[in-house]
Amino acid sequence: MLQASKWDTAFDVLRFLYVGFFSDLPAWVRYTVLGLGGSTVVYGFASWLRNRSAAAPDDGETVPGAETPVR
Repeated sequence: MLQASKWDTAFDVLRFLYVGFFSDLPAWVRYTVLGLGGSTVVYGFASWLRNRSAAAPDDGETVPGAETPVR
């Protein structure tokens, strides 16, 4: 999904929270909306952590040591 601006995204998030907490919809609909929103946040955080840990440099040495002859 492509948003026009960051303000559109903020508006959509606030509208999503309003539906989840303050709407007159049945409880099962509100809980479903809140569950989907919460799972999206958890998935985004887990993806961020996974990408962050994957970008860590390896501890293995890839540069030859001083005793290795270089041509």
